[in-house]
Amino acid sequence: MKQVKKRRKLAEPIRKLGSVLLLFVSGCFFYFGAKDISTTIALKKSIQENLKESAELDSKKKELEATKENLSNPEYVEYIARGKYLVTKEGEQVFKFPSIDLQEGE
Repeated sequence: MKQVKKRRKLAEPIRKLGSVLLLFVSGCFFYFGAKDISTTIALKKSIQENLKESAELDSKKKELEATKENLSNPEYVEYIARGKYLVTKEGEQVFKFPSIDLQEGE
């Protein structure tokens, strides 16, 4: 009988230690799992932002390529020079009128 009681007395602390160890390991798995999930979410958000920025840059690149192609056209260059920089031909006079904002007049 005494040996059975000794085994039970020794088994109880081992079971408690095992339970605490199991609880600790479970907590570690939960913590690192949650950390990995938050990292994954942050990476997905970053990827979406980068894809959006990439699409915007592609659009701007197409616009710039179209402008570059138009700059080889002398009529387009003349149109920009006359309209934006008020370049005139010899003997011409330029009259620049103030722009009218239609929303203010309504």
